[in-house]
Amino acid sequence: MPELPDLLYIQKYLVKEIRGRTIKDTLVKQQVVLRVAIPRAFESTLRNLTIKGIHLRGPFLRFELSNDVDIILNLMLAGRLQHQRDGEKTDGHLCCSLFLDDASRLNLCDDERMAKLYVVASGDYLAVPRFTAQGVDILSREFTRSKFGELLEAHSRKQVRVFINDHTILSAIGNAYADEILFEARIHPKTFVGKLRDEERDQLFAAIPNVMKWGCQQVTNAGQPIQKKVRNHMRVRNRHGEPCVHCGTKIRREGVRGYDVYFCPQCQPAGRTLFIDWSPASPQNKKGTP
Repeated sequence: MPELPDLLYIQKYLVKEIRGRTIKDTLVKQQVVLRVAIPRAFESTLRNLTIKGIHLRGPFLRFELSNDVDIILNLMLAGRLQHQRDGEKTDGHLCCSLFLDDASRLNLCDDERMAKLYVVASGDYLAVPRFTAQGVDILSREFTRSKFGELLEAHSRKQVRVFINDHTILSAIGNAYADEILFEARIHPKTFVGKLRDEERDQLFAAIPNVMKWGCQQVTNAGQPIQKKVRNHMRVRNRHGEPCVHCGTKIRREGVRGYDVYFCPQCQPAGRTLFIDWSPASPQNKKGTP
């Protein structure tokens, strides 16, 4: 799924390329992705409205339109935006399109049809699940060491991977960058928040913005079209069995609350006894258990 660095890249592109454009028409191929929370039809509501701004809130892209109408987009697991120009092919399973006044199209594509596109009155966001429940913006001035400490204390019983992945606490860290943040901070993903040492808390606080800014730079440097997911720079995510870039130990994969997590058992040693001991000297590792 697109994560914060991806979404920031998409937002910057859209501000440059489509802000100020007028929606001349729409096309809906998959009605299931639409959520219209105003008493008018999707097509007639958006026709001839101008895109005044594109804003980011956690995993949501908000398109500020004229006539006090907003589009709020949650790309979910497999959703992608494509800015399609004349002569280009649609990239993916098309769900809906906005036809713009420069003859380009903004396509929402999703092979799984899980993405959600909400049409709401400006300021009326209760119809958009989780939009108003976002936690502290991790790239904002509100994300201070003091505030972070308060959040750690309030959620001391959570595993640290669950804690940083909760968008109602920190907005917004996805699965891929959660793994990279914990790798940077050298903290095992199943460590309980309440068991973090002071130095680990400091390391985690520093790692969150540092890794996100690094990710933003990597995505920008890749220069891919906005519908392409950039993940080649990941150091542990989806690197199961590959050598750690720091110590050479094999990257491991484990489950946390139903999600796969990736970590280095040498750089991120467990601070408590776990069902499986992934340490490099463990019997499992000696036997070559993957």
